[in-house]
Amino acid sequence: MKKILFTCISIALLVGCTATNPNNKTNNLAENRVTLQRLISKSRFLDNGSSVRAYISINTDRSITVNELLKEYAISYNLYSDYSVKQQTLSSGTVTLNLENVSEDDDLFTVWFDIPKPKDNITGLLLTEIKDLKTNNKTVNDCFLRFQSGKASDYFMFFDKTGNKPLPKNFVSIEDTVVLRSLDNREQTFKAYRYKYEFDAALSPMSTTPKVPTKSLFVDSAFTIKSNTPIVLAQDALYYFSRDTTEAYGIGMVVTDKRFPKLTKPEKLVRPLIYMSTNAETADLYSSKEPKRTLDNYWLNIMQGNQSTAKRTIKAFYQRVEQANRLFTTYKEGWKTDKGMVFIIMGDPVRISRTKDREIWTYNRATQYSELNFTFTKRSNQFVDDHYELQRYAEYQSIWFPTVEQWRNGDVVIK
Repeated sequence: MKKILFTCISIALLVGCTATNPNNKTNNLAENRVTLQRLISKSRFLDNGSSVRAYISINTDRSITVNELLKEYAISYNLYSDYSVKQQTLSSGTVTLNLENVSEDDDLFTVWFDIPKPKDNITGLLLTEIKDLKTNNKTVNDCFLRFQSGKASDYFMFFDKTGNKPLPKNFVSIEDTVVLRSLDNREQTFKAYRYKYEFDAALSPMSTTPKVPTKSLFVDSAFTIKSNTPIVLAQDALYYFSRDTTEAYGIGMVVTDKRFPKLTKPEKLVRPLIYMSTNAETADLYSSKEPKRTLDNYWLNIMQGNQSTAKRTIKAFYQRVEQANRLFTTYKEGWKTDKGMVFIIMGDPVRISRTKDREIWTYNRATQYSELNFTFTKRSNQFVDDHYELQRYAEYQSIWFPTVEQWRNGDVVIK
C-alpha cells in the first residue's frame, strides 16, 4: 500500500481564526480576555474570486434561536495587512445578518460574508467584532487571510448534503452526507486516502526528551470523489483529499462516531485519563478487558470511595474533554492535541496573546506565582491549517502536578 510520510513542512503563512478582546492596547491586535469556549470556535475563509469569504463561528453566551441572533447581534469588521497595530486599515464594513448567511449546528452559529481583496496585498488580518446588543458583550475574531494561494483548502471546503450549509470544522460523523465544493462550483476530482490509525495522546508539558522520529502513516484504502457530489464517509478514520499526488497540502477530515465530540463508550472514556494518572494506573486502564468496571473502580479509588465527589468530578472532567474535542480536533481528536491537554487540566486561560504563528495562554492560578504561560507554535501540517505544538519545559511540573492533584482530590469544578 502507498506510504505517506506524516511530516511538518515549513510554510510561512497558515490560517487561524479565533476570537479576541477588541479593547487590547498592546502591540498585538489579537489578545483575548474572554472564555476559551467562545475564543477558539472554528472559523476559516474561502477564495471567492475578487473577494474572500470569511466563515466566523460564534458561541453565544446565552441560548438563542437563529432569528434572535439576527435581531440581537451586530457584526462589523476591519481588514489590516498584519497583526501589528501600526498597520493602516485596508478596509472596514458592517455585516448584514439574514437567513442567507447564518447557519446553526450543534449550538454553534456560523456567519459568512465577503471581503474585497485589496490590490497590493497577498495576505491580511481580518478582525471581526461580534456584539451582543442585549448584553453589550463584545468578542473579536481574528482570521489570517491569504488573497493569493494554490492551496486546495483555500478554495474547497466541506458543506452539508445540500451544498449550502458550511462545515468549518475538522470532523464529521460517519452518518453525515457531505459535499466538497468551491464557491464557484468548479468541477474537480480529488484522490481520497483513508488512514485507520490510532494517534497518541499529547506528551506531558514537562517532557523535554528528544522527540521520537515521526511515524509514517500507511494508506488503508484509496478512492476518488468529485466536487459538488454528495458523499458519505462510512468508516471512522482520518481522511485526506488532494487534487493530485504532487500536492503538498490537501484537505483533512476526521470521521467520527455519531456521539462525538462526546465520549460515551468505556473503552474511549478511559483514554483521556492519561493526563491525570500514574503510569501504573494508565497501564491498567488501557489494558483492561473490562473497561467499564475498571473505569468505575478508578474514579472511586482516587476519590476514596466518595461517590458524590466522584460524580461531580467525572462530569467536570468529561465536559472539558468534550469541549477539547469540539474546539481542537485537527487530524486527531481534540483531547489528544497539545491545546486539548492543557485545556482539560488547566481550563480557560485568563488571557491569550496571538500572532500569525504563535499563541500564548496565560493563567493566574495561585499565590505562589503571578503568571503561568503556555506557548503554542503553529506548525505546518499536510492535513489541517490549525496544528499547534506546545513548547515544553521541565519547570511546568511545579504547577502541573498540583493541578492534577486537585483533579484527583475532586477540587476542580467547571463553572
